[in-house]
Amino acid sequence: DVILESPVHPVTEGDTLTLHCLYQHTTPPNFRADFYKDESLIQSQTTEMIISTVSKSHEGFYYCKHTERGESPKSWISVT
Repeated sequence: DVILESPVHPVTEGDTLTLHCLYQHTTPPNFRADFYKDESLIQSQTTEMIISTVSKSHEGFYYCKHTERGESPKSWISVT
């Protein structure tokens, strides 16, 4: 299974948000996935996505998708 590793607590505006895409069993070093927010592709072919200055507009459902392994469950990212 593909997993999106994201903060469990709300992210504060102005902070940095880092999301990781992992494979449940063993994440190979060259594991590349596409990151989505609310069904829109925002970053492709990477293992992590960094938003350096979070704003309220970044709030939404995020997930990552691997071409062969499938997609992660959606995670709600809340911005306060």
